Amino acid sequence: MNAIAKTARKITVHYAASFAVYFMAFCTIRSFISVYLLDLGFSYTQIGLITGIHTFITAAIQPNFSAILDHFPRIGLRRFVAACCIPAVLSSAATFLLPRRMVFFIPVYIIFGICEIGLQSMMVSVGMEYVNAEIPINAGLARGTGSVGYAFANLILGLLIVRFGSAVSQKLNIGLMLLLALMMVTLPDPKEIGKVSDAEKTGEENHPEKLLLFLKNNPAFTLFALSSIFLFFGHSIVNTYMPNVAGQFGLGSDFTGAMNALAACLELIPMMFYTQISKYISPMKLLKISAVFFFIKILTAALARNAAGLAVSQSMQILAYALFTMSSIYFANQAVRPHNRVMAQGLLIGSGEAGFMLGGLIGGIVLDHLSIRALLWMAVIVSMIGSALLLISIRKFTE
Repeated sequence: MNAIAKTARKITVHYAASFAVYFMAFCTIRSFISVYLLDLGFSYTQIGLITGIHTFITAAIQPNFSAILDHFPRIGLRRFVAACCIPAVLSSAATFLLPRRMVFFIPVYIIFGICEIGLQSMMVSVGMEYVNAEIPINAGLARGTGSVGYAFANLILGLLIVRFGSAVSQKLNIGLMLLLALMMVTLPDPKEIGKVSDAEKTGEENHPEKLLLFLKNNPAFTLFALSSIFLFFGHSIVNTYMPNVAGQFGLGSDFTGAMNALAACLELIPMMFYTQISKYISPMKLLKISAVFFFIKILTAALARNAAGLAVSQSMQILAYALFTMSSIYFANQAVRPHNRVMAQGLLIGSGEAGFMLGGLIGGIVLDHLSIRALLWMAVIVSMIGSALLLISIRKFTE
């Protein structure tokens, strides 16, 4: 094995471990926020307001990280991620000290949205820096390891909260974010070991465009981001309201947990082996496959009449969400000019967050007035639109 291959393997292991740590920290906020805030005495309405604002800010800030980073060009992606860990740590600590009132906790969770959950696109961009420097790391393995970390954190945190109380989620968040900061600053610099242009080495590359100008100058990519909102809208409805979907057949939370575990396990396969798969099937073709199966997954859930039908629907995760997640990363890396890559990754993550937020919000309103069947068929229509928009948006890149 040559030197660059050995280096790439070491970086892959380091980067994958960092991704796992990041998603474990992500889990402590995303999955257990309601448990912690309920124990602090907040009502469901207050929690909904806090999480709604924090999710909106997260979606909005993602495409703008590149503009923030542009003001501090010497920091670099890895150190920027590490720097963002510090406000997140202070915010976790603040939840133990601040008065338990909305006026204090909304700003805290806005900081979480910006400095922690919002880092997802930056974590992706760190890996793409190595890929663009022709260092053959396995970015798919790293992203898949992140999902493993998220699933593991869900399992372990659930047990720890029962034993020690919900505050353990915030304490673990502090430790994990400090660990992530350390792991980021100890990753090697791709500019020193890979092939990059002289402009990149000296920091003289073009600055990223303003968001509105970027959207105007990249209409195909803008349409692709819009398709992501529609696709994740439907995806959010099935995932968020799976207890309601399963409940219509008399199935309980044990079945819901099993379906979520099934989907999580299946999505790991194409993520971990994406580098190998993409050698035989291009990312553009894989995006087309994912667009079709996003729609089929939602349609199958709407047509399901028993547990087996729902199991089939969740099995589509392997060809829908999993393929889309990795293929969209590579698409964003290739479809825009180099100085806009961080913004492109952020826009895609933000679009997904927006889709999830809208799916959860509108889904709840629909369920208050109509049936779960009506909600599922609405998701089918929205997913069909999203799939069509995706296929149209990548057409110019496949001609």
